[in-house]
Amino acid sequence: MGITHTAVALAGVSVLTGSADISVLLLAAIGSQIPDLDTTKSWIGKAVYPLASFLEEKYAHRSATHSIFLSLAIATLTLPVLWLYGWQLWAALPLGHLLSCFSDCSTKLGCQFFWPINKDNWVIGLNPQNRIETGKTADYAVLASAICVFCISFYLVTGGGGLGAWATRTLFPTERTAVELLRQENQKAIAVQIEGVRTVDNSLVNDKFWAIGADGGKLIVRSISGQIMRIGNGGDIIAKRVNVLPERLDVKTRRQRIEEAEAAEWVKSLPSGALVSGILEIEDSGEINLPIATPGAMSTVNKSASGVSLDYASKEDLEPLEEFFILSGEVVIKQL
Repeated sequence: MGITHTAVALAGVSVLTGSADISVLLLAAIGSQIPDLDTTKSWIGKAVYPLASFLEEKYAHRSATHSIFLSLAIATLTLPVLWLYGWQLWAALPLGHLLSCFSDCSTKLGCQFFWPINKDNWVIGLNPQNRIETGKTADYAVLASAICVFCISFYLVTGGGGLGAWATRTLFPTERTAVELLRQENQKAIAVQIEGVRTVDNSLVNDKFWAIGADGGKLIVRSISGQIMRIGNGGDIIAKRVNVLPERLDVKTRRQRIEEAEAAEWVKSLPSGALVSGILEIEDSGEINLPIATPGAMSTVNKSASGVSLDYASKEDLEPLEEFFILSGEVVIKQL
């Protein structure tokens, strides 16, 4: 049945790609219906009757459209998607088609899986009585199993948030959604794709970032190059869309109180990849000279009355302080 093909494709693609993105799932479902284009009796054949009628007259049922070589052809023709949008979106359509063809090999009729090199019908299982027949009990068992696998995969891929989390991300792709997910997924940095405009020069942005924190309703992110930015109204980027990606990074967080320490030794003791927030009281703080912040990025080290305030400052950002002496301080250190 077409619905069984769809369920198998959704389950397989979700497991193999680790994605619950609606575009990936939609392409997987479309791919699962391509094999049935060789008959006008299928619902997809009725939907595109002229094409199905042509294929039905030209090719035997379960031959050309059920071949692994058609899956490879689809993958080859859609290679630009791989470069433009990533491997998960690219793999969804050919994988959906391949899984649908493979599932047809478990039926009594089988299919010409290696057409046109080999035109034999390939079947799984030596005993014909153990093969699946469309619309019978075994077919419904496969359907139920595929739905269960998909539900488990969907739950795991969405970080345990299930349908609610998925719907929130899909229907409301904003910085506030990412902020809420950060609160739910404690001690994790979340990969996000941000589409918007830089406030510094009105240039367009469509890049991947790591969401690492929040400042009120604004999202704090780190770019691939290491710059820290605020996302939201009044921030460094005004976001049009903030799509949550499946990747996560573990974040180790600890608090540290500092009493009379050489800044150079303290900075040296910080772990690689550390981002430091807090306040440091510095001896002779009036002599501190900080570099001008990169335009379009958040200033992570700022002078205060008696020292400096830190907001997600890296070890490199702290280098101008190394010649000074820390009288006291309290910081939060996040290690990605």
